[in-house]
Amino acid sequence: MNVIKIAYARTFQFFLRIASKIVRFPIPAVKERLEDIPTLLKDKGLKCPILIVSNTVSKGKRYESLIKMLDANQIKYFSYIGVASDPTFKTVEVLAGFYKAHECDSIIAIGGGSVLDAAKAMGVLVSNKYKNLARFKGVLKVKKRLPFFIAVPTTAGSGSEASIAAVVTNQETKDKFAISDGKLIPNVAILDDSLLKGLPSELVATTGMDAFTHAMESYMNHAGNKKSKEYAKKSLSLIKNHLFEFYSDRENDIARHNMLYASFYAGISFARSYVGYVHALAHAIGGVYHKPHGYLIAILLPYVLEAYGCKAYNALSEASIEMGIGSDKVSKEENASSLISWIRELNQKMGIPDSLDQMIHEKDYLPLAEHASIEANPLYPVPKEFDKNELAFILKRANSKKF
Repeated sequence: MNVIKIAYARTFQFFLRIASKIVRFPIPAVKERLEDIPTLLKDKGLKCPILIVSNTVSKGKRYESLIKMLDANQIKYFSYIGVASDPTFKTVEVLAGFYKAHECDSIIAIGGGSVLDAAKAMGVLVSNKYKNLARFKGVLKVKKRLPFFIAVPTTAGSGSEASIAAVVTNQETKDKFAISDGKLIPNVAILDDSLLKGLPSELVATTGMDAFTHAMESYMNHAGNKKSKEYAKKSLSLIKNHLFEFYSDRENDIARHNMLYASFYAGISFARSYVGYVHALAHAIGGVYHKPHGYLIAILLPYVLEAYGCKAYNALSEASIEMGIGSDKVSKEENASSLISWIRELNQKMGIPDSLDQMIHEKDYLPLAEHASIEANPLYPVPKEFDKNELAFILKRANSKKF
């Protein structure tokens, strides 16, 4: 990237960092039992929530028990079941119409990142003047806060229950992007790890690596402050100690509980420090090739970390030592290399491929790289700025069968 563009990006990020010290993003109140929901609603005088629920959750006994509790407390509700992965504008618009038609007054979202993001985006539409989601693309463009919002994650990955972002896809242009604003942060996060029992091992792996990448990119970014870095370090250590345990045994109560909190802490961290090129590239690829977000994130992560080179050695070395992988007796470069090797080894143990295996067509390298560049520059305060040609080269490496 040329000097002028780098200077512009760093100046933009400097003022954004100053603004972030003035604008305080809230942290959701935390409860650990689904059974707390009726009391939360009654305490706020709310009588008609929309329940946005994944297909899997809607078939479970825990969801049945919630419905019975709402009925017992005479709380009227309307359920919308089955938000697909990577929510589109159309999905969000249908949800907004459903919310308004039933005169709902609050939001309860129970599911993975796609369900929570769809609920956030719906909240933007029902609370704000404009009805085209494209108007809210980017940062701090949401004028009015969402209705009272209870987020119930059922995977340990997206951190959407604590973050400022909702990722949506324009189905017509295939543009996948984030709406980022503190007004999207849910009021309450229900961290009930019993809802994570029975998750497929591959979903535990990919969502866990998504959480890890949220924490890692947040920790590396220049916009990080003391609090965001502390949350990122908590998340990284918990994931290092518990992700493979959870992957190996979904009935492991301790691992499941800690991974749910690791995802939550990572969400708090990147809400304040943003993500980086791993996410920008994954969003670009996901919008065109419709592969699971966490799967793309896990594969891309080591390639992007390597591409940062010496610009990331300090942060990666610190993280490596914090996680018990590196040592203060070797160089920062060695610690960074050890951490990247650990990521690749963990991916391999969890059955995640070491490359995209020729998924991306040659003709798509530059368009995808350009999409990622537009998302990341100048917003993401990454260790090193890349232009579209450099990002295309990273994609080519990640797309190869050999790294």
